Amino acid sequence: MAPPFAFVNAFLARHPLLRRLLLPAAGLIAFALFLVLTFPYDVLARRIEIEAQRAGAELSIGSVGAGGLASVRARDVRVRLAPAGSAPWPELRFDRAVFSPDVLAILFRRTSFGFSVQGYGGTARGHVALSNDPRLPGVSSLRLDAVDLDLAALPLREMAGVSVAGKLRVKAELPALLPVETAQGAVTIALDGAALMGGVVMGLSLPRTTFGRIDGSVAVEKGIARIDKTAARGGDLEADVDGNVTLRPLLSLSQADLHVRFRAADHWLDENSVIKGMMGLIQNARQGDGSYVFTFTGPLSRLQPRPGR
Repeated sequence: MAPPFAFVNAFLARHPLLRRLLLPAAGLIAFALFLVLTFPYDVLARRIEIEAQRAGAELSIGSVGAGGLASVRARDVRVRLAPAGSAPWPELRFDRAVFSPDVLAILFRRTSFGFSVQGYGGTARGHVALSNDPRLPGVSSLRLDAVDLDLAALPLREMAGVSVAGKLRVKAELPALLPVETAQGAVTIALDGAALMGGVVMGLSLPRTTFGRIDGSVAVEKGIARIDKTAARGGDLEADVDGNVTLRPLLSLSQADLHVRFRAADHWLDENSVIKGMMGLIQNARQGDGSYVFTFTGPLSRLQPRPGR
């Protein structure tokens, strides 16, 4: 009977170059396994939590483990954003997440990492870089591709007082966010089956309203977000939005100049007589085609409407 590995030995004897490469390759594999098995993943997770807090977010990572070389695979991830100058947002929970810090960035005392998360019926992946300037804390760049997010599962009622439905996709390429005066990039959204399921805004009970499909895009250049090609089609309300938002360090103080055109379906107005009566009081905003146009100006936290463009 042939000795064990006799065939392998014979093969390597005929290929001396492979024999010389075998030992270095085995050493490299062993070193990689050593890193994966002994890497301080818990320490890395705590570092990510600290850096997120420095950027204005509360991040809690539950159980952690190896997600690959120098990557953290985590479960029970909880995030609460707290934008400057406003109350903290509701907590977001993700079933599973993978964080991959950029090793070279760490060597230069910078914090940036790739991420992939699962939750709310969809997935999101991308890359984040945090500012290393203590005078300008926050996210300095962001790349995001989120698909199939179920809006009905998100805590939007806690945040805005309304319940919504639909499947959302968001794609963002924002290579520069700080300082806001130099921010640039682009964001696109697509929302299928968009619907308002109810809620209360400024004391007014909102009826169930469908919007069909919503497509939108925002281009950011030199700190100005330009909204164009944003429309809702195929629902009880159809709408178009365009305009500009001049960004400020406090998002709520960003200055807006937005134009909204909307048109309600007759059957929806017949079902909501109170709103139909209210619309009869704003005839100065009514256009020849039966739509209504309003302009909203001022800081985002206190937008002031006026009829027309």
